Amino acid sequence: MLTDLLLVFAEAEPSMLEAIWAQTLLWTRVVVGIGLVIFVHELGHFVAAKTFGVKCEKFYVGFDPPLKIGPIKLPSALAKFRYGETEYGIGVIPLGGYVKMLGQDDDPRKLKQESERAKQLEESDEDPVDEDADEQELERSEDFDPRSLPAKPVWQRMIIMSAGVFMNVITGVMFAAAAFFYGVPYTPTIVGSVAPGGPAWQADLQPGGKVVSVAGVSDDLMRFRDMQMEVLHSGLEDSEQSLPVTLKYGDENREMNLPMMSIPGKENHRLIGVIMAHRPMINEKEIGVPKSVAAEVLSEKDKGATIVSFNGTAIDHEADVPSLPLLDFMYSNPDKPIELVLKRTDGSEHTVTLPAQYGQWVGIRVKPGPITALVDGGPAEKAGMQVGDQIVAVEGLEQLNIGALLLRLSEETDVNLTVKRGDSEQTLTITPDDSLQTSDPLDLVRHVAAMNAYGFAFEVSSVIASFDQSLKVDGDLPQPGDVLKEIVLVAENDFPAEFKEEPYSTLVNELSKPWKFSNQSTSWSFFESIQALPAGTKFRLRCARGESQKIIESTIQVAADTEQVRFSRGLALQPYKSIRIADSFGEAVSLGLRESKHRLGDVLRFLKMAFTGRVSANMVGGPIRIFQAAGIEAERGIPIQLLFLTMLSMNLAILNFLPIPVLDGGHMLFLLYEAVRGRRVDEEIEFKLTLAGGLMLLTLMVFVFFNDIVNISM
Repeated sequence: MLTDLLLVFAEAEPSMLEAIWAQTLLWTRVVVGIGLVIFVHELGHFVAAKTFGVKCEKFYVGFDPPLKIGPIKLPSALAKFRYGETEYGIGVIPLGGYVKMLGQDDDPRKLKQESERAKQLEESDEDPVDEDADEQELERSEDFDPRSLPAKPVWQRMIIMSAGVFMNVITGVMFAAAAFFYGVPYTPTIVGSVAPGGPAWQADLQPGGKVVSVAGVSDDLMRFRDMQMEVLHSGLEDSEQSLPVTLKYGDENREMNLPMMSIPGKENHRLIGVIMAHRPMINEKEIGVPKSVAAEVLSEKDKGATIVSFNGTAIDHEADVPSLPLLDFMYSNPDKPIELVLKRTDGSEHTVTLPAQYGQWVGIRVKPGPITALVDGGPAEKAGMQVGDQIVAVEGLEQLNIGALLLRLSEETDVNLTVKRGDSEQTLTITPDDSLQTSDPLDLVRHVAAMNAYGFAFEVSSVIASFDQSLKVDGDLPQPGDVLKEIVLVAENDFPAEFKEEPYSTLVNELSKPWKFSNQSTSWSFFESIQALPAGTKFRLRCARGESQKIIESTIQVAADTEQVRFSRGLALQPYKSIRIADSFGEAVSLGLRESKHRLGDVLRFLKMAFTGRVSANMVGGPIRIFQAAGIEAERGIPIQLLFLTMLSMNLAILNFLPIPVLDGGHMLFLLYEAVRGRRVDEEIEFKLTLAGGLMLLTLMVFVFFNDIVNISM
């Protein structure tokens, strides 16, 4: 087996070997990082115990329980050695660590035995009895080995028990300070666009601003992720509250209160609808979405290229967000070609033209749903439109469907709409304003669409507006008014070889499962998912018809859509990236303290919400998800990994200090009782409480492991 593995490496291409080596280094960093957080926690206990003369029998990262399969005894440690009186090692179960002190054992099954062992005095002249010691300490020295943990005064044992938490907090600050001293890359909170119909969109928040304060947290150099986390936490605490948000436009600050919105299928995940900004530069990793016009026109040499101009209009790279005019033109003029002048990374310039993007379809057009939101004081609201109105006709459109409506609105001229409100209909004339359209008008996640200049957003429905009969293969003929219920790839489709590899193989696998149309799996999301499929791909469609909701079934196929252009041309731009680097060691420490304070606050807020039932089970992660997250963060660079270790350190500090027997906080609770009452907790009671705490932690561990596995498989 080993020979076969060596042959694989010997015959591998250099790029493959480099990839394997890079991945090995990455996961080594992950293991070392997580191990370091555990190590320093246990080191705190170890150093404090040694300082007060407590005998430490073991110091382990990971656990080393005896393991057997029948008569075969398995190794319990990956590595171990003895130095002096202490055995040091790495246990085979990587779920924490421990320091085994004489007279102390977290295993409730061994608690009584360990207490008895600690009472067996060693013959030693090293610790003579102090004649002036008080009666309590004399009694203790008679009962316990003087080098056992129970023999030490309460205040010393308190220091020993809290030393691990103290070390985690200190090293957490050090991790964060080192990250900022090195330089932390981050995405700034520059507003690139707003989600159609979302809170920021309703407040008429314009692209180009920068969020400098949200929910009371202020920072001129706020990270986009921190803004999202603050909104998420605030939403979990009270989803109905409005958040105070401050945006900076040049030298002017704009303050507003924004409600929060949820995502279908993730009701606990709250957003305010701010989308990050992008630079006028081609992405360094990918030039465009596969099968898009951008992917066809651009080449690998264009990765990282700077866009100099579009259609003869120069990009002002000194502007706050230089890409806004380009994006506004692209999404407001989907039917027009765009000529781009690119400056490649080698300094050369060349010109490419992005034609209009036509896509694939299955012959189905869908109707726009009811109005879901209006811009406060926007054109639609001024014209008399109301939430709940249903658009039934648009002047100049022979057939009303979502694609045709959005293309008509992209012209940004006065439009006459007929809306149904209750049992009556009325015609409204809406005059567009000069709002920028810097992103696709369709929000695929929330099944909402809007052209910003008109100030109204509508639902993307699953009701058929029309069907092209030429794309029916067999079965019933879908009709206007039918409601899409389910669609799935038929088994006999024969895909080209490229669809057996990523990313197309995943696409085929997902579409081979029944796509049940809902708030999560919308009609437009399905239309987007078929854009890379070859013509002739067949699907089995189920629709509900009329008041009886009779199910009709059809087989339909994919074909080129030559009637309607798409808004997205698949161009991949680079997101904004900045680096926050401390100017001095003092500033690095200050930023480290600030970061650690925020992360401690996050943990405490999460625990509070967990105890009040505001956190759902799928938001709780265990060792598997921690390891996954650590890998993702490590891949982003050492500074980001250090910040992750700060977060992990603060989590470990807080969770270990919870007042649960077996944990450090539980030991502190017993010690506080002893300090107040002047005597130890009854051994029988301590045993029962420790047993209960151990069972509680074991149950929690089983739950988070199961939860991790379920979330990974989803």
